[in-house]
Amino acid sequence: MKNIIELKDKEDIKKNINKKKLIITIIIIIFAVVMGITMLLYYSSRDVRKFLDQYLFRKNITQEKLESIELDYNSNVNIFAYNKNICVLAENKLMQYSTSGKLENEINIEINNPIYSVNNKYIAISEKNGSKLNLISGSKILWTKNVDGNISKISVNEKGYVSVILTGTSYKSVIVIFNKDGKELFKTYVSTTTAVDTTISNDNKYLAFAEVNTSATTIQSIIKIISIEKAQESPSEAVIYKHNADNNKLIINLEYHKNGQLICMYDDEIISIKDENITSLMDLKDKKINYANINLNNYIYKATEENDGIFNTNTVLEIKGTDNGKNEVYTVEGASKDIQSYNDIIAVNLGQEIEFINTSGWLKKKYFSLQEVQNVVIGNGVAGIIYKDKLEFINL
Repeated sequence: MKNIIELKDKEDIKKNINKKKLIITIIIIIFAVVMGITMLLYYSSRDVRKFLDQYLFRKNITQEKLESIELDYNSNVNIFAYNKNICVLAENKLMQYSTSGKLENEINIEINNPIYSVNNKYIAISEKNGSKLNLISGSKILWTKNVDGNISKISVNEKGYVSVILTGTSYKSVIVIFNKDGKELFKTYVSTTTAVDTTISNDNKYLAFAEVNTSATTIQSIIKIISIEKAQESPSEAVIYKHNADNNKLIINLEYHKNGQLICMYDDEIISIKDENITSLMDLKDKKINYANINLNNYIYKATEENDGIFNTNTVLEIKGTDNGKNEVYTVEGASKDIQSYNDIIAVNLGQEIEFINTSGWLKKKYFSLQEVQNVVIGNGVAGIIYKDKLEFINL
């Protein structure tokens, strides 16, 4: 009798366990179905996405919730992002602030009207049309160099190699290359055309630069790639690739992406050059395109204005991967006043709203202001919202 009772108790326990397993399984299935439906609606419905972004994912940010500092300098104020900090250059001081508004570093530097390039942990900076070049990392000026000519353009790669375009010499343009220690590696002289942009590959092997010839009846754009190693040993053999664009095709800027592709932006097209193969990536001929850039990590984008009804205008971002060819489209409700981009973030300024979109085509943060935003700058996981008398910090 005792054995029968024990057996029955064991069977009851097994039944209870099975019921619990069944209930848990049902709950998991229901949860998975609800999540699946929610994500499907999130992907397909703009209204659902706006609701979930605001109330579930808490992506909306209002002005009063942010840390800020006052801008009350008497001289020119220049603000830009550097790594994880926002920099304020004023009264010959470069001040670096964290997202909490704390002053992290302060560097004395005699510059009022800066021209600069930021990449990873480096800032290459000079007075516009000046002759003194500085490379900064963290809280230190790594080196300062005086150059023969007027600095018109600077580019620094993520390893700290710097290329500079000089004007005001006996040549139309002179390009000078420095390594991260400030050693001048070589110069390239451009006598009959004008150099408009330079970029150094992330492995420090190649310098690419763009020239424009406007002296003829048609515009001629030329892209050259130089082997940095050969340029130091045998300058006459240093040019390893040259591309002449079609007539009246104006080159605007160049950028080496981390995947090794040289991305070239013209006034009507974005192309890539790799292993001497040219690929057309994005058409820019549409007159409704108001912004385009190639400065993202392995991505490019363009912004097009599209009418949504009689009085409404939307900004449509087309984001394309340069290594995988993946296309993403994101629509911002409203006409953009300005668009800034860096790393993997695109910031669309609508005036009193700013949407921060990542390269996957998803909203990262949405900022609301009670007044007109003057400008926005983006760094690594940080953004600065600039007003006439105030700077606010956003952690992305």
